[in-house]
Amino acid sequence: MTKVDEACPFVSQDIQNIYKSGYIEEMMQEVSTRLGVPMSCVVPVKNYSKELELDVNCDILLLTAIIQMLRSTDSYFDELSDVQQVNSL
Repeated sequence: MTKVDEACPFVSQDIQNIYKSGYIEEMMQEVSTRLGVPMSCVVPVKNYSKELELDVNCDILLLTAIIQMLRSTDSYFDELSDVQQVNSL
């Protein structure tokens, strides 16, 4: 879920407030429901759009999203491998 800083003034003030924001939590729940994925798969991030300097707190959110994507990919290939093993029997 991108642009959370634009969606919530509380988060815009300080990106570290991202998991304290009730509004962001509601949006994460809505995304989870609409896409049919667990809420743990919805990772809020702040986009680098106008910043000239890197921000560690923003980087942590982006890296968390990448880690979640890699875990999902790994899980998909594990399941695919399991199916192929069953089909070869």
